[in-house]
Amino acid sequence: MTIRKNDGGIAPVFGGSIDLPADLLRCKIVEVKQAWLLKSRSHHTRDAYDRDLAQFMQFYGVDPTHLEQLLSVRPMHVAKWIDVLMQDGCTNSTIARKVSAVRSLFSYLKTYGYTGANPAHSHFVSAPPVPKDGITPELDPHRCRELLDAPDDSPAGYRDAAMFASLAFGAIRVGELVRLKVKDYRETGVHRVYDVYGKGGKHRRIPLNPETGEKLEAYLNIVGLREHPNTPLFRPTRTARGRGRDGWDDKHLTTRAVQNLLEKYSKQLGFPRGISVHSLRVTALSQARRQGFDIIDLQAFAGHATAEVTQRYIRSEKRMAESPAYAIRYD
Repeated sequence: MTIRKNDGGIAPVFGGSIDLPADLLRCKIVEVKQAWLLKSRSHHTRDAYDRDLAQFMQFYGVDPTHLEQLLSVRPMHVAKWIDVLMQDGCTNSTIARKVSAVRSLFSYLKTYGYTGANPAHSHFVSAPPVPKDGITPELDPHRCRELLDAPDDSPAGYRDAAMFASLAFGAIRVGELVRLKVKDYRETGVHRVYDVYGKGGKHRRIPLNPETGEKLEAYLNIVGLREHPNTPLFRPTRTARGRGRDGWDDKHLTTRAVQNLLEKYSKQLGFPRGISVHSLRVTALSQARRQGFDIIDLQAFAGHATAEVTQRYIRSEKRMAESPAYAIRYD
């Protein structure tokens, strides 16, 4: 049995073969998909790519138990999907990420010997442009200070203070924060540091701002985790009402839990809507840039692959203040 395109023609398969039995072809695609997802060391990235691919498959009508149907995808199908995503109000960044997932899978298929074209390749389809400066709002420095000072003196409050300081001073990704273990915090010489494992398992060492170090020390003194180096550094309280006084769960906080905490504090402090944990990363990098740090230094600090990516995180007050909008007159 051969796999045929929607128009009746034979779909390109592996190694130039056009007569691979459907069940073997199906197993091959499943194998490739699993290997493709496992290529990323980040569980968060794997889950995001898996969800994006599943969404495309649902749009195109691919039966999840018959992944070989993906081989009939053509550029026009991807282009139509982009149109639907835009109509649904997805941001350009979200659409670009979703298309990237489909493109990445087909690229991986080709490394396995798939002879067809990549239907999501930029030569065939164009995702809407991503804003150069990014869209995540920065937190005003004065409000950032309010957030850092907001947690109470309960055990959970000490935890929250240490987490917010780690985000606001260290420009650490929330996914990196929640994966930290006790042993990833250490003193080396005169510095306190985090050993962080970011996207693709890349390691970087982040020196901790003195305020972050003090808040982290206070948190560790309260929770008593120093003798358990392989356990999660930031963890949920056993009960919400206990605020850590009745103990902690032996597991990592989730990224959603950290975002929920930030939203709770933001509401209490009267912050504008739209502030997220990612806003603290943007705020840290923007503030460091205003202090005169070179973009290359910030790239290494943030763990970005390129300086161009880092530049999208920088919010420039000067560029806004010098906008032509302020010079236009209609006297």
